[in-house]
Amino acid sequence: MVATPTRGLTEEQISQFHNDGYLVVDDVIEPHLLDAVADEITAVIDRLAAEQVAAEKLSSTFAEEPFTRRLTRITAESDEVITQIWDGALAVDRGGALTLPSIFEIIRHPPLLDVAESLCGPELIASSIYRLRPKVPFHGRGIVPWHQDSGYFEPYCDQSLILTCWLPLVDATPEMGCMQVLRYGHRGAVVPHGHGDHHYLEIKEENLPEGEIVTVPVRRGGVVLMTNRTPHMSTPNTSDCIRWSMDLRYQSASLPTNAPITRLPEEQLPDGWAPAACYPPEADALIRSAKRPEQVIRTAEEFDRVRSQHKPGAITERWGNPLFWKEGGRRRAGMGV
Repeated sequence: MVATPTRGLTEEQISQFHNDGYLVVDDVIEPHLLDAVADEITAVIDRLAAEQVAAEKLSSTFAEEPFTRRLTRITAESDEVITQIWDGALAVDRGGALTLPSIFEIIRHPPLLDVAESLCGPELIASSIYRLRPKVPFHGRGIVPWHQDSGYFEPYCDQSLILTCWLPLVDATPEMGCMQVLRYGHRGAVVPHGHGDHHYLEIKEENLPEGEIVTVPVRRGGVVLMTNRTPHMSTPNTSDCIRWSMDLRYQSASLPTNAPITRLPEEQLPDGWAPAACYPPEADALIRSAKRPEQVIRTAEEFDRVRSQHKPGAITERWGNPLFWKEGGRRRAGMGV
């Protein structure tokens, strides 16, 4: 179902989301915000490519190439730039911010928060995990197997909603490896996951829930909304352009969270039962609140401070071998599409 929001979602859209496990909403993110992200990513690529040229690992920075093709030319000679971007090297310069300011502006973009509030409620947490995804044509790391995001989270949070908002920086078409979702696959429990390539969790075919496989193209500015129990995956990019995308997550402040907030009486969790957060390795932030607006994170600098001061917490490794690896002193997960 494709629809355009006014302020938040309609009752029909909310019903469709809960019924199907996903919803496509057009025209949520304004073009100038996506342009700003592309400009800041370009500055990161400028730095990383220049370092590779100086180290004689790359013949050129390929600065003359457009945003949708430049990383393809670079990756044909070296995987180091794309690997650093996948693993979170988003500072414009060494010692810079953990988060590009333009990405934070999208995280706090009022129309997107209106959509998230429709599903998660008015006391809204920007959840621990967000990722930037450059899917280079015919590059193996961009192919993500079937998984549920809850497979990465604390089991305590399985039955609650942690909203995934997947948004492309370019039109995401089937040829570019847009997402596939398993409609109705969210209605049961979290199914067993195994360890696939590139640190991804994977649902084997025999464990996939019943449902209908749906290919989900989405135009630039649109958003794919999914529950944390919705099985989804992405296919190879067989086009000649990079499928740039981001995935963000929101949840209610009533769920476990490590955001620096004063919990309201109705948000108290049972002692000894709840984890510190639904994903303790990374930091949460209060992004919208009517009852404690003074605790809302409003600037990229504040958001970065919360993230940089966070001490990663342990997470239940319920699928056997450790899923997370060290990267810059942080434990990072391989989820994403």
